[in-house]
Formats: sequence, C-alpha cells, structure tokens
Amino acid sequence: GDTLCELAREDARICAITAAMQGGTGLSRFAAEFPQRFFDVGIAEEHAVTFASGLSRNGVLPVFAVYSTFLQRCYDQILNDTAILGQHIVLAVDRAGIVPDDGETHQGIFDVPFLYTIPGVTIYSPASFEELRIHLKQALYDVKGIAVVRYPKGEEFPVPEGYRPDYKPFTLFRGRNARILLVTYGRITFSVLEAAEQLAREGLPVSVLKLNRLRPIDSDCYRLARTFDRVLFFEEGSRIGGAGEHFGTGLTEAGYWGYYEIHAIDGFVPVCKAASGLHLCGLDTDSIREAVRAAERRPGSVSEKSEEAEGKDEAP
Repeated sequence: GDTLCELAREDARICAITAAMQGGTGLSRFAAEFPQRFFDVGIAEEHAVTFASGLSRNGVLPVFAVYSTFLQRCYDQILNDTAILGQHIVLAVDRAGIVPDDGETHQGIFDVPFLYTIPGVTIYSPASFEELRIHLKQALYDVKGIAVVRYPKGEEFPVPEGYRPDYKPFTLFRGRNARILLVTYGRITFSVLEAAEQLAREGLPVSVLKLNRLRPIDSDCYRLARTFDRVLFFEEGSRIGGAGEHFGTGLTEAGYWGYYEIHAIDGFVPVCKAASGLHLCGLDTDSIREAVRAAERRPGSVSEKSEEAEGKDEAP
C-alpha cells in the first residue's frame, strides 16, 4: 500500500481496485490520498478484473489487490476479458502460500497452478518487503500483459545478513563444490538458505537457485541446473500444476540426466499458524535439511547417467 502511494504520486495513471477488502489488502492510505483513483467494487472479484481490463484499455495502470483464494473466482475474466485481449493489469495477490488463522478455504496455494495455464501471464514472488517493492514496479512498467505479484500474509521472514535483492529473473547462491541444487521462491527462500548453511557445516555443500520470476522461467535456470547431480524444488504451493512441475518439464527438455524431486503441498492445508503449516508440509528449515540428506543417498547423478548412456552407445 505504501509503495503504491509512492508510485501513484509520480504517475497519475495508477489506480487501485479492491473487492470489499480495503483494509485487508493495505489500501486504506491509497483510498484516502487518491479517492478519485480508488475503486471498491464490493464482493465482486470477477467484475474487478473485467473493470481493470477496461481501465487498461483506456490508458490506466490498474492494480487489483486481492487475496489468493478470492482470485480463484476470476479465472474466466483473467482468461477471456484480459489475457486474450492483451490488456496490461497488475494483480497484487495477497495471502499467497500458507495463511495463518484465516481458515482452510483461505490457504493461498492454488494461484500459481491456475495462473500458469493462462497464456502471457508473468508471475513474480518476492521473499521480502524490499523485493515486493521491486517486483511491484517491474509489474507496472516492465510487463506488457497480465503481471502478478504474489506475497504472503503477515511479517517478512528474517532476512539473512548481507542478503541483497536484485532485479534479475533469478538469483544463484553458489555452494563450494556443490553437486546438489535447491530451487525455490518466495518467503521460504530464507528457510532454504538456512538449511543450506547448516548442510554446509555438516559437510554437504549445496547451491540455491531462487526464482524471482516464476513465469516465464528464464532459460538460463535450466542451463545452470543441468550441471548438478541432483535438483530439489521446494514450493509453498500446490504440487500439482505448480512451478516445480513446470521447472521439471523445462529441465527435462533441456536434456537433464540427473535426479529431480519436488517438495510441495499435496491436498488441502488445515487452519494453522504459518510455522506449523510449513512444518506440516515439509517446508521448514529442518524438513528441508532432512529432505536433502535423504535425496543425497539416492542414485541418479549426472555423471552416473552420462556413463550409462555412453556405455549403451558402445554396446554391440
């Protein structure tokens, strides 16, 4: 909300839309400062998307702030009223991932799978407040079609000392002599980095690939990932249709020979606190570390597969 106000002071085209969730989406300050550019359409998320598309067609930069679970109602409007017309709107997707206290129906774990099916959608997933500011600007000014910025409820996870966000589609944290790559995005990036640090102290170095932009995934990600023996994807979202599955497909198409594994959410998540929900889904630091240890013991390295393939080529 604060960043949107800052941007709106400099750009009169920016407007904000909510569906009866002004306070919940952090738009109260925007509504007070820019009443002529703030629109509450009531409990009508479908209309909010179509309305945003209409504004865009008339030269406006609309930002629709909406909970992940409520965005599910808008699939048809995103697809037919916006994407197929090539309109530029920004979807600020609040309550993405595991949502503390709001209830089982409010868990924001399905937006990535259904948005991935819509052509031309760009998805950003910041891990910190500073990255949220960066990605919101990118969504407004660097994307031509539908831009999505998804972020969780509540405070940011503790940011590691020395961590600096960048404006690139991905960030690689290299582990010395690492043969295992952990791929992730969003707030659990910091849990993955913490697990990587613990594993390094235990004598198992790993590298971490953070996806700042989930869609489209930069092709260099596959080029980097295919050099590792094992690749593990950790995702705070639905496993079926999620970014992990799409990354695995791209990795396979890039000719990857190694071992690939996805750790994400299967099924529904009950009412819970964020920490307990992440533990339940195997996405907290301890679970990530144990998953890497288990994968390290499984066969399927790049070198093993390459030698096997060479041997087949030489056979009579």
